[in-house]
Amino acid sequence: MQRIDTDGRGNSPLRTKDMETREATSGSWSAADFEAEIGRRRRRRWPWIVLAAIVFAAIALGLTTRSTTPAADDDVAVAVSTAEAVTTDLTEIETLDGTLGRVAADPIQTLKSGVLTYVAAAGEVVDNGEVLYRVEGDPVVLLAGEFPPYRDMGLTSGDTGVIAGVNGTITAMPEVGAVVDQGDVVFEIDGRPVVALYGDTPAYRTMADLSDDMTGTDVAQLETALAALGFSGFTVDDEFTSATENAVGDFQESIGAVDDGIVNLGEVVFIPGPSVITVVTPVGAQVGASQAAVVLATEPLSAGPDVAQLEAALVALGYGDGLTADDTFTLETRDAVLAWQADIGADTDGIVNLGEVYFAAGALRVNDQLTSVGATVGSGSPILGITAAEIVVKVDLPADDQDLLAAGDAVTVVLPDNTEVPATVESVATVATFDQQGNAVFEVVISLDDPSAAAGLDEAPVDVDVVSDSVSNVLAVPVSALVALSEGGYAVEVQQDDGTTVLVSIEPGFYADGLVEVTETELAPGMLVVVP
Repeated sequence: MQRIDTDGRGNSPLRTKDMETREATSGSWSAADFEAEIGRRRRRRWPWIVLAAIVFAAIALGLTTRSTTPAADDDVAVAVSTAEAVTTDLTEIETLDGTLGRVAADPIQTLKSGVLTYVAAAGEVVDNGEVLYRVEGDPVVLLAGEFPPYRDMGLTSGDTGVIAGVNGTITAMPEVGAVVDQGDVVFEIDGRPVVALYGDTPAYRTMADLSDDMTGTDVAQLETALAALGFSGFTVDDEFTSATENAVGDFQESIGAVDDGIVNLGEVVFIPGPSVITVVTPVGAQVGASQAAVVLATEPLSAGPDVAQLEAALVALGYGDGLTADDTFTLETRDAVLAWQADIGADTDGIVNLGEVYFAAGALRVNDQLTSVGATVGSGSPILGITAAEIVVKVDLPADDQDLLAAGDAVTVVLPDNTEVPATVESVATVATFDQQGNAVFEVVISLDDPSAAAGLDEAPVDVDVVSDSVSNVLAVPVSALVALSEGGYAVEVQQDDGTTVLVSIEPGFYADGLVEVTETELAPGMLVVVP
């Protein structure tokens, strides 16, 4: 530690300069000469007297504005201003220019054709579950989600005819739109039920324990279906055994069929999964063995994010009784869609056709009607100009500062009235654009943690404070305490218990908030350092 003793007043000792001496000039003086010399000396002394008076007044003024402490030798010492060395966190803040506003989105284009019968008004905010526009009365609804729709969403799609398998009369038939699941009776011929089981291989022969070679994929899917329905006592493989026959008999008994343990052609129909009846043969009609008795929509939709966000939106709207928001369109999904369609006045078919919904991440604000009510529209016609409903902060981040912000970073937005609002970076553009000065910038979108704080503000300038760097748990003193040493480096002047001060060498580090981190020093937290 480098120490330099001082005189108790905070002043480092300096070498005094030798006084110049003047020797009297030899020779004789007359009385007149003597009086003239005295006058000249008196005149020369007035400026020094005035200067001394000014200095004295300044010292006196300083003494009246600074506290004093008595020294041990009863002299009066001037107390220096000090600050405490502290252990703290230092944060460097960079301020960016931002603007409050709304993010514009691409115009909404219809995928339905017909006459436009309703369109949301300019300035209106449309939220999850609300109608954007109607084409010939059919609503197009905003639902929460970011994945764009590209197909119909329903329980099943694609038509498959179910062959009767035997000649006879239709004696029972469900209604169009009924859902057929595994174990359900699809229809009855001459009073005998025809039951649906899951499987990809169509029924093409009688299955029974008639020989040792009754094996095949049809047997395997029969046993798999029986096990799924809760029947047991057999091994699920591809061989029809006596154990399989017993399980078939139990199944037949449960559905009211003849329980002979034999699966005759025309007694079961294999379908890929839950299916919807689209066409039926009327009760009383005659059918042939090779004739389709009903038509089912049996090709299941692929699971995907569009289905997942549809289910999530329905749950958010209160249609989630028994619905799991995953990526598979299930019976529960269909029931939720049916209830929702009934409430909004849409066709209650349980299918969300392409063009019936518009997905957006949040509420939308209509800023322009691009087509008027009464106009005829077709697929691709622009209907509404929109922006996000929520006010956000937009910042043009200079290319040199591209790494300063990333999605998810916490920042502080300072509103025009100096209110500080916590905020979060939503996105940082990956492609640069050019501002009006021709500088490359990246657009940053920042959302306020409390959007209501910006109520009534739009296109208002704001500041965005960003933590550009920081250090934690460091020893720091005021920047003004630093003393530049003539031999190089820095020190701080530390006040001791007896009122004297010593210089302590330091290595300055991180600067922030008017403080500087100090390292490589004997300075310790709590010590007092002299500040101007």
